[in-house]
Amino acid sequence: MIEIIPGIHQMRIPIPNNPLGFTNTYLVRGTNGYLLIDAGWNSGEALASMKNQLAEIGLSFKDITRILATHVHADHYGLVSSLRQHTKAEILLHRLEKDVLLNQYAAVNVTLSDIEELFLGNGAPRDEIPMPRLPGRDMRRLQTPVVPDIILEGGEIISTGEFNLEVIWTPGHAPGHVCLYEPVNQILFGGDHVLPTITPNISLMSFSGDNPLGSFMKSLETLASLEVKIVLPAHEHTYTNLGKRLNEIIHHHRQRNFEILETLRSGPATAYHVSSGITWVPETGGIKYKDLPPMDKRMAVMETLAHLKALLVDGEVESYKEEGIIYYKSLTDRRG
Repeated sequence: MIEIIPGIHQMRIPIPNNPLGFTNTYLVRGTNGYLLIDAGWNSGEALASMKNQLAEIGLSFKDITRILATHVHADHYGLVSSLRQHTKAEILLHRLEKDVLLNQYAAVNVTLSDIEELFLGNGAPRDEIPMPRLPGRDMRRLQTPVVPDIILEGGEIISTGEFNLEVIWTPGHAPGHVCLYEPVNQILFGGDHVLPTITPNISLMSFSGDNPLGSFMKSLETLASLEVKIVLPAHEHTYTNLGKRLNEIIHHHRQRNFEILETLRSGPATAYHVSSGITWVPETGGIKYKDLPPMDKRMAVMETLAHLKALLVDGEVESYKEEGIIYYKSLTDRRG
């Protein structure tokens, strides 16, 4: 348990078998209990860790009266089901994340089939990127999601009686991702939107929105207008220079676009082929696509699709279908 300022604490909740290690969740004190921002992964280890950290400052689960999830990814929303049983807390979630929760997670095998079709239609060999299938135990868990009590749209003020937090809709990593801004102390709860050293995965899928990368970049512009002294992210560590980090993230995605257009200079290509020509994980010195593990290869193709869709919207590329496979062609040279 780390005290950020009096009344706001950080808890690091473990994520088993994941290189991220932890989800940073935040307790915000109020006159009628505590607001918990993000919950963490659904595991006994995570629940026990939160219980022990609460006890460090004399609290228990019953002191949590509201839980606001920045989005419904499993490392943020997974523990909500267990916490609901221990706390009876109200659950707050953006409307679009509720849609994902109910429509996509409840039919997860359909979603996985859609993803498989997406990969095959964009040139990926079936044997190279095998699609996962969930065991029955996980299927049952995902078919009974915790439905939020309060739906957010963005623009609301969440008051605890001690702090007033503005809800800022920041789509991209997830369609209904939200950040929270506390103006008095100039604190931004950044979720996965603005992490200190890594960039969040921005993927094009059936439930990610029409242009997730374009939405993400516009969301960065929204945050750039805020006066922020400290950023409290959902992973890694807290940091202070939001403007510098926003510029780094923007540069990263512009560089990725440049690499994609360079790959297309030799002629039309599928998203799978484009993925193979990009340098991945540049913050660690770079990894070629062929050296990525299978799950990371799937993420790489989906990220490439998000970039290609943004370039398509911006008029930098065009797409066409040939024998059931989608190809992309650069329009840059045509413009001179």
